[in-house]
Amino acid sequence: TKAIKQESERRLQEQNLLYAAIAHDLKTPMTSVHGFAKALSDGKIRPDEQQEIFDIIYRKSNSMNDMVNTLFDYAKLGTDGYKPALAEVDICSLVREVIAENYCDFEDHGIELDIDIPETAITINADKTEMKRAVTNLIVNIYKHNPDGIRAKVSVADDNGKAVIRIADSGDSLPEGVDIFEPFVTENAARTVGHGTGLGLAVTKRVIERHGGKIYVETAAADYTKMFVIRL
Repeated sequence: TKAIKQESERRLQEQNLLYAAIAHDLKTPMTSVHGFAKALSDGKIRPDEQQEIFDIIYRKSNSMNDMVNTLFDYAKLGTDGYKPALAEVDICSLVREVIAENYCDFEDHGIELDIDIPETAITINADKTEMKRAVTNLIVNIYKHNPDGIRAKVSVADDNGKAVIRIADSGDSLPEGVDIFEPFVTENAARTVGHGTGLGLAVTKRVIERHGGKIYVETAAADYTKMFVIRL
């Protein structure tokens, strides 16, 4: 039927965008690693500079590894056979854990972080590993893709039996007319917000939806330029 054909064409277009996006974002670090490795092999790097070059190669390799892992996560979450390993999870404890793991980065970037998380547990059924990855993507975005010295707020609340996570910041505004949760968007601003290939936020959305939840973004929220809201 026409609908099936259109869906098939849409999926094919998405795959083509995937290949182009991944190739684009892997090319730069791969070129750097290749160039530095060749320079080391040819003896063109002075001994006192070699450690710095090794560190650069290590960081670039980690970057490529992160891209591949994110791609794997996105593909895995999209398969029909994937089922989250559900268990009781205190979402308050999980969000506090993510903040603690990144707190030094907030300080390094001069970000004033307001935390509003109740001491009382708010329990949900979730795959803790996947949910932590989704929350981490949003929290890391605050300092990775905004100017230094901004303000941010992370809160958790119980809204009529639903766990609600809000992550807001006063940094750069989101690009207009672009769905930042769509994978492989080509606009530069959207790619920056979405972790290079645009997969970071796409993975987060898939995780939340796999748990029966919703995620959306509000602009000009109170004293902040944007606020991501997760309802579970």
